[in-house]
Amino acid sequence: MKKYFFIFILFWLPSASFAQFSDDFSDGNFTNNPTWIGDIGNFEVDSNFSLHLNDSTTNTSYIATQSNAILNGSWEFNVRLNFDPSSSNYAKVYLISDEQDLTTNLNGVYVKIGGESGTVDNISLYTQIGNTNAKIIDGGIGIAASNPNLRIKVNRDNLGNWELFTDTSGVYFLEGIAFDNSITSSNYFGVICKYTSTRADKFWFDNFNVSGIADTSTPQQINQNQVLINEIFVDPSPSIGLPEVEYIELYNTTNKQIDLSEWTITIGSSEKVFPTAIIEADSFVILIKETALDSFSSPISKIGFSSSSLSNSGSDIILKDNNGKTINAISYTNKWYKDDNKNEGGWSIEQVNPNLFCEGKNNWRASIANIGGTPGAQNSVIGETIYIEDFRITKAYIIDSNKVKIHWNKSLDSLLLSDSSMFEVNGIAAIKSTPLAPFFNAVNLTFNFNFLENITYTASANGLIDCSGNLLSNSIGFGISDSTLEKKIIINEVLFNPKENGIDYVEIYNNSNSFLDLSKLRIANFFEFGGILSPENIHIITEEIQLFAPHTYLVLTSDTAKVKAQYRTENPYQFIEMESFPTLSNEDGTICIVHQSLNQIIDAFAYHGDMHFSLLSTTDGVSLERLNKNEKTQNSSNWHSAASTVGFGTPTYKNSQQYINQSIGQINVEPKSFTPNNDGNKDICNINWNFSKPNLMATIAVFDSEGRQVNKLLNNKMIGNTGNVIWDGTSENGLKLNTGIYIILVEVFSENGEVEKFKNAIVLSR
Repeated sequence: MKKYFFIFILFWLPSASFAQFSDDFSDGNFTNNPTWIGDIGNFEVDSNFSLHLNDSTTNTSYIATQSNAILNGSWEFNVRLNFDPSSSNYAKVYLISDEQDLTTNLNGVYVKIGGESGTVDNISLYTQIGNTNAKIIDGGIGIAASNPNLRIKVNRDNLGNWELFTDTSGVYFLEGIAFDNSITSSNYFGVICKYTSTRADKFWFDNFNVSGIADTSTPQQINQNQVLINEIFVDPSPSIGLPEVEYIELYNTTNKQIDLSEWTITIGSSEKVFPTAIIEADSFVILIKETALDSFSSPISKIGFSSSSLSNSGSDIILKDNNGKTINAISYTNKWYKDDNKNEGGWSIEQVNPNLFCEGKNNWRASIANIGGTPGAQNSVIGETIYIEDFRITKAYIIDSNKVKIHWNKSLDSLLLSDSSMFEVNGIAAIKSTPLAPFFNAVNLTFNFNFLENITYTASANGLIDCSGNLLSNSIGFGISDSTLEKKIIINEVLFNPKENGIDYVEIYNNSNSFLDLSKLRIANFFEFGGILSPENIHIITEEIQLFAPHTYLVLTSDTAKVKAQYRTENPYQFIEMESFPTLSNEDGTICIVHQSLNQIIDAFAYHGDMHFSLLSTTDGVSLERLNKNEKTQNSSNWHSAASTVGFGTPTYKNSQQYINQSIGQINVEPKSFTPNNDGNKDICNINWNFSKPNLMATIAVFDSEGRQVNKLLNNKMIGNTGNVIWDGTSENGLKLNTGIYIILVEVFSENGEVEKFKNAIVLSR
C-alpha cells in the first residue's frame, strides 16, 4: 500500500520531490550525514549517542539541519528534559523553518515543550510568521510538567491538516488536530533551547526521523480580474424562487483550476478567510453561510463561511488572494438593479459581460431569471446592451508639495498604472506612479517640481486604455485650493418642484478665479432668528477632495440620472451625486451653502413659488434661474423661471434668463422691446438705477399709451443707490397685457425731500 501511495503523490504533484532524513547520532557526531549547523559549540553527542546541550551559562542555543519536507510530512523525535520546565527553561523543535537561525524572525512551525509557569506545561504546536506566534494545537495540560521524557510525532497532509501525538509509554496519544496552510515551504529543521545556568546541561534529543515531500512547484499566479465577483444576492426576501439566503458568486475566467485556500473577501468592514477550496476552470462558486450550504442544490459549487451579511443599500466587496493581492473589487449600491420593481427583494444583481468589468455599475443590473437569480450558472443578463462611458479623468488634486492624485471613472490594470512615464502635468512626466487599491481607479503621481499657488495645472495621460479598449478622452485642470470662500460660490439655479419621477437639484457657480475644495462645504436648509441665519438639515456634498474650478457650474443632486433624463446638460460630467439631499418644498423653502465648520454661510437663498413667471400654466419641473451673478442672492427681482426653449432648466451651463448690467445713466430700461412669452429671448424688462445718493425711496409704475396706470412695480420703497427691478409684461393683478407701447415712470425721493422723475418708453410685443 505504501508503495502505491507514494506513486499517487508523485503523479498528483509532478513538481514535488522527496525530502527526508534521519539521525540517531549513532555515528557519534552531528557534523555530517546530516550536517547540523548553529550554536554547535554548545551541543555534543554524549556517550549514549544522544544530542545533548552542554553549556554552563544562561543562554538560548539552537542547532539546525536542512529539510524541505512539508507535503504529507511526518516528523518524529525523542526529547528529554531533566528538570521541571518553566517560562525560563523550555525547548522548541522546529519542523519547518525558512531561516537557518531559529532565534530570529522566521516563517515556520514548531513543537513547544514546556514554557509555562506552574504545573500546566504541555506539548503544543505553533506557527510563526515573522515575530508572531500562534498556537494551533494545544496539548493536554501537565504532560510536560515534570522531567518530561517523550516521543513526539507530527503529521501534515498535502492540504494543511496537522496532527500532534505524544508517547510516554510506548503508545502514541493524539493531542489534537488543526488546519493551517499559512506556511507552504521549508528549508530547515532544528531545535532551540532556552535555559538558565542551572539547566544548561539538562536537554537531550534523539532519533530524529523526518519524511515528506518538498513542494517545488511554482506558486499559482492569479492576475487582477481573472476571478470576478459576478453576482450578488443582497436582499433575498421575499423570495421569487431562490432560497432566502444571501450569496456572492465568483467566476473563474481562466482555463485552469484556481486554489482559493486562504484567500480573503472583505464585505464592508468584515473580512472572511476562505477555507480549503478550489474554483474550477471557467466555472462559478457561491459564497454563503455555513448553515445554509444545504439550501442550494448539490451541483452548485459552494463555499461556506461562519457568517456573512450583505447590506441592501450598498457596500464594498473586495477579493484578495492568499498573498494579499487585490484580484477584484466592486462598490455596489441598490441603484445597480436599474429596476425599481426589483430592488425590494427576491432578485439578484448580475454582471452582464465579464470582459467589461471596468464599466462598473453600467455592467450590472437585476437578474431576469424566472427564480430571481442564477447562482452557480451563467448570468441571465449575458448579452444585454451595456452603456460604455467615455474613459475620463474625473478629478485631480494636490496631496503634497510635489504629488497629485488623479481619479478615473473606471477601474484599470494596476500594472499599467505603475508606468509613471504615461502621466504628465503641464507636459512634464511623473517620476513615480503609485496605483491605489482596491479599485485601481486612482493613482498618486510624484513629480520633480513643487506646485505653486495661483497657477492652473493640467494633468493628462498618454496611451492609457480601459477594459473596453477606449483611450483616455480628456485632461483636467487643478491647482492649490483657496481656503477663503466668502462670496466665491453662489447659488445659481434651483429646481424645487420637479416633474413627475423627477428630482430636486441645486446648481452652484464658482464666481472666482480660484480652485475651491467642495469637501470642506455642506449644503443645507436654514432658518433665520434675530437676523442670524443658522443651517439645519445639513448634508455632506462629498467626502473626498473635489476641486471646483474657477467660473464653472456644478449641479448637486441625489440622482444624476433623473436630472439628465429630463433636461439637456451641456456638461454632463459637472454633477455631484450626493447620498442624501436637503428637503426642498414645492411651495417655498430655503437652501444654503455652508462651511463644514457650520460657522460661515457662503450663500443662502429663500425661495417661494411666486418668484416664477406668473403666466406659466404650471411650474412643475421649472427651475428658478439667477439673473445676475453679482446681484444679491436674496433679491426676488434677481430670479426668474427658466425658459421653455431650454426645457425649463439649464443644469451645468449658462442660465437661459440672464441680465447683464449695461446702465450708462441714472435710469436704464433694457431691452427697448421685449416679448414676455418665456421663450428665453427678451422675456423680461429690466429697470436699472444707479444714483450717487444713498437713502432713497422710489415708486416705479407702468402706463399704457393712453396714460392709464397698468402696474406698480415699487410703491414708496426704500432702495439702494444701485439696483434693479423687472417687469414681466403683466398688469398689477397679474393679467397678460396687450401688445403696445408702455411708459416706465420712475419717481425717486431723497431724504431731504428732493424728487426726480424719469420716463422711458418700451415696446411690449406678443
